[in-house]
Amino acid sequence: MITKIGVQGDKGSTNERASFIFIEKHRIKNPEIIYLISTENVLKALKNGDIDYGTFAYRSTKGLIKETKEAIKRYEYKKIDEIKLDLDHALLSRKKINLNKTVNIYSYPQALGEHESFLRKHFKDVNLISELDTALSALKLRDNKYPENSMVIAPISCAKLYNLDVYMEDLPTNQGYITTLYLVKAD
Repeated sequence: MITKIGVQGDKGSTNERASFIFIEKHRIKNPEIIYLISTENVLKALKNGDIDYGTFAYRSTKGLIKETKEAIKRYEYKKIDEIKLDLDHALLSRKKINLNKTVNIYSYPQALGEHESFLRKHFKDVNLISELDTALSALKLRDNKYPENSMVIAPISCAKLYNLDVYMEDLPTNQGYITTLYLVKAD
């Protein structure tokens, strides 16, 4: 029997990494990861019985994850476990970035907020643009969904996964950036 695990995020996301840890720790047999992108989608799928477990980011060093905070008001769930992960965000690009032009950086709002002060100091003209997920932003960058001179903040694993260039491998603001992730099931 397959055990379905819904993940807040896409392939390459921190939530996917957390799901692998939870699978091993709890010895979950025959896991199938379902990429649901948002906490809302994870909790809705749990309620509807479409998945057996879910993972989502609950808190970061900036506080409760806003999207999660809203979703947990609408759905009941039972927390099975939690882990804290240091993040490994990198700046990824498709091609060379022209620093004399406006640089557009796409990512999950929490990641943008965490790295904003560094990015505004590093780039003289930068737009920070919210996306539903860090890994999803990497996928969209690979698929040319963003304008020229765009980058994403995503886990470093997304560089290889989506064949992207690494502009900056380890953002200085990763230091001390910890996210708490939950493993949950229906209540």
